[in-house]
Amino acid sequence: LWTRLHLWALLLPVVLWLFRWADVRARLKRGVGWVLLIGVPVAVVHVAVERGIFAVATLTRGGIYPSFTTSFDFRAVDPYSIGGWRLAVFLVRRFIADYFTYFIVAALCFAYEHFLRSRQQEEQTQALQAELAQAQLQALRMQVNPHFLFNTLNAIAVLVRGGETSKAGRTLRLLSDMLRATFKGADVQMAPLREEIDLVERYLEIEEIRFGDRLRVEIEVDPDVSEVPVPYLLLQPLVENAVRHGIAPHAEAGVVRVSARPTTTQGQKGVELVVADSGSGFPKDPETLLAESEGVGLANTKRRLETLYGDAHTLELGTAAEGGARVTLQLPLDAGPDQLRPASEQGTTTVPAPES
Repeated sequence: LWTRLHLWALLLPVVLWLFRWADVRARLKRGVGWVLLIGVPVAVVHVAVERGIFAVATLTRGGIYPSFTTSFDFRAVDPYSIGGWRLAVFLVRRFIADYFTYFIVAALCFAYEHFLRSRQQEEQTQALQAELAQAQLQALRMQVNPHFLFNTLNAIAVLVRGGETSKAGRTLRLLSDMLRATFKGADVQMAPLREEIDLVERYLEIEEIRFGDRLRVEIEVDPDVSEVPVPYLLLQPLVENAVRHGIAPHAEAGVVRVSARPTTTQGQKGVELVVADSGSGFPKDPETLLAESEGVGLANTKRRLETLYGDAHTLELGTAAEGGARVTLQLPLDAGPDQLRPASEQGTTTVPAPES
């Protein structure tokens, strides 16, 4: 038995190489045929080598065949000395047994190769997802709303002309802090929620200077989720949409609400993020709008979340209490991909403290 096992251990690399050469996964029908055909010479070689070893052992033991018994009751005789049909039957039985063993070895090789290929494909998929998420984030950085920049610079100019230099300086510093935080950390995918909220607060403070009493801001963040890692620049485009579509077109005062709280759904812990406004709501049915959305806001957010979380997240569009638009995000806390590891392990970007 040990001799047979040692022989198969020596033949295993050969079988594995032949199996890879046949490439069962790529050409299944032809590959299986090749594997079955290759088993014939492999089994023949195994029988020949094994019988040769036993023949040598027989000679070294003075003609006593070492510990071998068959149904023909050959105990102290070399079966090669018998000849005739019994030897033929004996060799055929050994060939069938070795061919069956080869089939088992081939199946193990297939399982091993399948495992290696699956792991390699999984690693490649994760790498591609990370590259895609990074590309989407870079695109988001490059698509900072030009309307916001133009309007902010115009508001600063108006403040300067009106003699409100202190407020103009404050606005300029907030804008500088925002842009610096937005473009800082090229490799950052995740950031603590508190940093996202800080960035949103800077943006909304600038908009409050622009709109004056027309804009009211309400931000409510549960302390339990303030350190939760979320996709970097996740809330910014949603809040920009709320101001641009929910506040700017209306002469009356409006409100933008941002909230974050922990949730538990079917035993899975998560965080719920909500951005809502008091405007006129979405111009289309929410599902249609989400499917057709293009640009920096909803479409980019949707693609990034699908890349980072797969089916583990939800993005819902609805109507806020005041009748405006409402975007609700549900994100898991125990997501598995590398992109979702805590920001402390991945590198974070810290929003600089505003100058007073």
